[in-house]
Amino acid sequence: MITVTRIGKHLGAEISGVDLSQPMDDNTFARISSAFFDHEVVVFRDQRLTPAQQIAFTRRFGILEAHVRKESRLGGHDEIFVLSNKLDANGKAVGAQDAGRYWHSDLSYKREPSMLSALYAVEVPVKNGVALGNTYFASSTAAFAALPEAEKQRLTKMRNVHSYREYRLKNYAAQQEDERRGIRTVQEHAPTPEQLASVPDTEMNVVREHPVTKRKGLFINEGHTAYLTGMSRAESDAELARLYAHITQPAFVYCHSWRVGDLLMWDNIALQHKATFDYDPLPRLMYRTTVRGPAVL
Repeated sequence: MITVTRIGKHLGAEISGVDLSQPMDDNTFARISSAFFDHEVVVFRDQRLTPAQQIAFTRRFGILEAHVRKESRLGGHDEIFVLSNKLDANGKAVGAQDAGRYWHSDLSYKREPSMLSALYAVEVPVKNGVALGNTYFASSTAAFAALPEAEKQRLTKMRNVHSYREYRLKNYAAQQEDERRGIRTVQEHAPTPEQLASVPDTEMNVVREHPVTKRKGLFINEGHTAYLTGMSRAESDAELARLYAHITQPAFVYCHSWRVGDLLMWDNIALQHKATFDYDPLPRLMYRTTVRGPAVL
């Protein structure tokens, strides 16, 4: 029997009593889907999934995306984006080593940003019995609901630009600073002109209504939002910093501690997330599938 247990204040639930590796009837899927959109991030513990089974389950939610970073896709399964600090026999990174450094919503820079992501824990770093590499999630819908009505109205009229190009430049600069300080060394592939051309800057509303739940949330994030339109960069930076601090305050955040076999699924429209990198040189290996969402205006 499926059980849904709330694990966070404004977001987060554990769904138990289901084996995602097995075929699923429509009624079971409907209950899982309802719980997911209600809680915005859910975890299925102790799963044993092949890449094909992970793809099959998440495909029930919609069309799967192949990430623009081709070098980090799983061989034979373009739908799976590999997140890992592991190296192959030739010393080459097997996946993206530095994804999620900033608060972000997956693929929010696309004209059709992702609806949801599902991350499967294949290998989790553990030190002294404590799992490392936690992931944090912040509900932008709860953050928006907590604002004064006048503030909601003001933000509803605003637009912001999401930029993959600016994100990669910012991420690379941060990696260089880490290397200078002797913290981490990351293999970062420079995006090709073809990759950058496939994800041009996208302008969209600051406030976005969820297509399923109809909740309104702040569709901005530190990783991908380049600037707010209609104001100077200095004004934009100050306004964004204030909003980011509001969204990511503890009241709206859930922290997930990983276990091998976790399939964690989150709503990219309703929230944003951030990775932690406290585990090097312990190995970590995760497989992510991403479901395309509707086009934004």
